[in-house]
Amino acid sequence: MKYVQMICCMLLMMACKKEVLPETPDFNVRSAAVTFQAGKEGVFEFEGTAGIISFYSGEAGNEYVPGAPDGVNKSLAVKGNSDSRLAVFAYAYRTKGVYKAYFVAKNANIYGVREVVKAIDVTVTE
Repeated sequence: MKYVQMICCMLLMMACKKEVLPETPDFNVRSAAVTFQAGKEGVFEFEGTAGIISFYSGEAGNEYVPGAPDGVNKSLAVKGNSDSRLAVFAYAYRTKGVYKAYFVAKNANIYGVREVVKAIDVTVTE
């Protein structure tokens, strides 16, 4: 009987340690126009779902560089895990130029993180 109890406890412990990674975000971003006016908001539209969304405008100091040390480039938090689903995001570029905007969508839990990166070329005019 003692051995049966030990085996049951070991099986129970093994069953409780199942790690479940989050799902890869089902996420896409688009914009009706990829040419924005400096100082005026341009709108990006989201499709799908993601727990966390970060935005890198492509401007100096806000460029997406995977693996860059913290503090080198900053993202703008667009959506957090506890926020409701987001359909649109507006951003105003300050200076004319050509930028590559990145949206990083993540799903995370205590066992890991899964992410999807989407890029859009943006032209800003005066």
